[in-house]
Amino acid sequence: MLNVKKAVLFAASIAVFAFILAGCAAKSTDLLAENPKTMNDEQLLEYFYRLNDEIEKQEKQSSPSFSVGLGTFGRGVGGGVGVGTGGTGYTAEDLRQRRIEVRMELKRRKINP
Repeated sequence: MLNVKKAVLFAASIAVFAFILAGCAAKSTDLLAENPKTMNDEQLLEYFYRLNDEIEKQEKQSSPSFSVGLGTFGRGVGGGVGVGTGGTGYTAEDLRQRRIEVRMELKRRKINP
């Protein structure tokens, strides 16, 4: 009976991990999916700073982290798996290219960030 609980808990941990990765991937592509030419001046400036922040975050990111945890609570045994990849659908270079495009748009609109 205890092995079945462990197997179910492990499967649930894997499912949660998959959802987290899917969520990170979906969120990450949103930044480059935005169209700066359709933004108003304030939105464009905010977008420029978000790009800067994400570039900085990408450059500081070292390597993926992996952790495993086991514990007991009452009569049950629990375990979990965690992976922190900062998984994005783009690189810092992709972001730098977009930032150049946004700078050009800001310059065209005579906005100085």
